[in-house]
Amino acid sequence: MDPLIQPGQTLRMERGQAAVIVEDRIGEGGVGVVHRARLNGAPFAVKWYRPGPFMEELRKSITALLQRGRPPHKSFVWPIDLVSSSQVPGFGYVMPLLEPRFHSLAHMLNQQDQPSFRVVATLGRELVEAFAVLHATGLCYRDISFGNVRVDPDACEVAIIDVDHIGPDGGQALVKGTGKFMAPEVLRDEALPSTVTDLHSLAVFLFYMLMHDHPLEGQRTDASYHWEGERPPEIDLIVQNFGESPLFVFDPADPANRPLPGEQVNLWWSIYPLSFRRVFTQAFTVGLREASLSGRVIESTWRRALLSLHDSVAPCPGCGAAAFYDQERPDQRCWGCHQPLPVPSRLELPGGTLVLSEGATVTSHHLYRDRGYRQTRAVVEAHPGRPGRVVLRNLTDKTWTVAPEGEAPRRVPPSVRLGVRPMAIDFGGVQGRIVVLRHHDDRAAGIAREPARHRADQVVPEVPRRADHQRVGAELGGDRGQFPCRAAAPRAHVHLKLPGVGGLVELGEQPAFQ
Repeated sequence: MDPLIQPGQTLRMERGQAAVIVEDRIGEGGVGVVHRARLNGAPFAVKWYRPGPFMEELRKSITALLQRGRPPHKSFVWPIDLVSSSQVPGFGYVMPLLEPRFHSLAHMLNQQDQPSFRVVATLGRELVEAFAVLHATGLCYRDISFGNVRVDPDACEVAIIDVDHIGPDGGQALVKGTGKFMAPEVLRDEALPSTVTDLHSLAVFLFYMLMHDHPLEGQRTDASYHWEGERPPEIDLIVQNFGESPLFVFDPADPANRPLPGEQVNLWWSIYPLSFRRVFTQAFTVGLREASLSGRVIESTWRRALLSLHDSVAPCPGCGAAAFYDQERPDQRCWGCHQPLPVPSRLELPGGTLVLSEGATVTSHHLYRDRGYRQTRAVVEAHPGRPGRVVLRNLTDKTWTVAPEGEAPRRVPPSVRLGVRPMAIDFGGVQGRIVVLRHHDDRAAGIAREPARHRADQVVPEVPRRADHQRVGAELGGDRGQFPCRAAAPRAHVHLKLPGVGGLVELGEQPAFQ
């Protein structure tokens, strides 16, 4: 008798006693299978475990998650109830069905059209937020890797599956992780999975997401895959390269494991601001040596770094290449056309400094230093009559008061656009300031020199207002620039799955101008 459930069979929820109808199989892993299912006519999913030696531990693990009630964060695909069958021995659990809009990170990285830097930074922040909340409850995930995270670039949302990995911080675990994502101390068998080891895996995942390669795979690692005689076991090489002697490919003190010349990770690394690169450097230098919350990069540090990265997007005005404004590199040149990048206009606010490039948004977080990252209060749009210039549209229900340099103060009602130039802005109790470098080289920007100031009462023909800036994560004008090679490195989605609990659920969505 097949020990697994089949389409058409009926399962019974152990607490709710409701009937769950099994439908087609949509995923399969080493310890179980995943099927679509129907509960009261609505679509759900069921994970059913194969008979094995750890069934009782698995049941206890899922029961502990169920006793916590709702998921700690909306991104976790949390179990709803245990299910059993009168026809098949064993058990499983019913959970929400993952929407087909979610795909693996490897799928996203291998697309020809890459999502914008703002979208990728937001996806990273969403992932960081989810694990921050999980860790705050005393739980750890244990297996942050490609197989267990799904992304929807259009909505800037993440989904974390296989939550049966989750357990108490530092407790006994059936799963220790996925080879190249595992913390060195876990690979050396010196520690059990914990929040601290999760932080290493999270850093590796973020590096893949932003740099399209593994942070510890370089020339020295590649050399270890060349041998004479009998081939060493793959697990031995992984323990050697990522557990016993890991070395960051951009370690400032040791160049022995640098990427090979010409590899795309070199270009990706060079594009990011120095301040952001330093966070990765800490994660893969100090963080490799000191397995602690003080040595590893914690979630709040990642959150600040990714928010700053998101707000620093400043595409090259000459060739359209996607780039960032880096105040530490005044001589920065575009990676695409190699021309000097002009210093962009910036809006200084209590919640941070925002580069005023097309598609940038002012959120509640910028004004009030809260977590309202998706509450848009203003949007930067292209100037309808002056190529290379931008305007700021008021999306609040408040009237702003602005004081441009050399001009009388005036009011900016809701929905009205404001020409970007040096000024102070009162957003209704919150103060901000637009900073514009007066003497920059317009030739580097590829735009004609023209006066930066214009009359506030000048009427400019309105262009149709795009509704997509109301949708968080939407691609806005200049946010989609040219990128380096879109394809991920061939090994970017190859990983070793150590024996343990697993299983994938992957299914194949105007007013006057001021």
